Amino acid sequence: MIDIEQISPTAHRMVVIGAFYSADAKRMIDFANESIEAGHSRNLLIDLTALTDFSIAAVSEELVHIPTLLKWLYSLDRIAIISDEKWIRSAARLESALLPGVVYEVYDEDEAEAARAWVSERIESPHNGALRELDIGNPKIAAFELLGRLDREESERGVDIVRKRLAETDCSLLMLVIKNWHGFDAEVLFSRKVLSSKLELISDLERYAIVGGPDWIGNLAGSANALLKFEIRAFDLGQQEEAIKWLAS
Repeated sequence: MIDIEQISPTAHRMVVIGAFYSADAKRMIDFANESIEAGHSRNLLIDLTALTDFSIAAVSEELVHIPTLLKWLYSLDRIAIISDEKWIRSAARLESALLPGVVYEVYDEDEAEAARAWVSERIESPHNGALRELDIGNPKIAAFELLGRLDREESERGVDIVRKRLAETDCSLLMLVIKNWHGFDAEVLFSRKVLSSKLELISDLERYAIVGGPDWIGNLAGSANALLKFEIRAFDLGQQEEAIKWLAS
């Protein structure tokens, strides 16, 4: 079943609940035609977290109306897709890369509010706020929390606020708590600003604690100790207090 509702003057939310059948595809195409004719929606939020299955007939219906769907997509300014299925998020990013001028911002289920805020134009950056400062009651430790996905804009904003925090308090102790991180955009690797800022941080730090995150981050931290001038140590997500004690020791 497909449900469509207006969530702001310029945005609609499309939710697929259960299986997606031919009738649902027809409803989506009808809405696409209505939107093209009326020009009443600039942004779209597609919520696929409750999708359980889809029929071949529904896919066939979409293929027949590809010109209409493409015209509709190209008429939109902001498109956000929410899914808890990795293959759907990967497919959306691939389709976005294959359609010049059409950009899907892809979110996991725990980022639903950020997706809604972006398509409703309450925030400008699609992943704004993925990195935020933590108040741990110790001004000598710069502590930050990472949630969601890092795009280039958020990565550049993030390194700026970390550098500012370290400089303002003459601090050399850094803790990063990683919760529900969903990776980073490839273009982050090509940001000169991110790279130069990281090199500056390396020279300023004395100790760096990473709390949580995927296993490979812990393995990388262990290997990096031999190459860096500062100490770096990885902790499990439930070991935040142990990380603070290590930094302060």
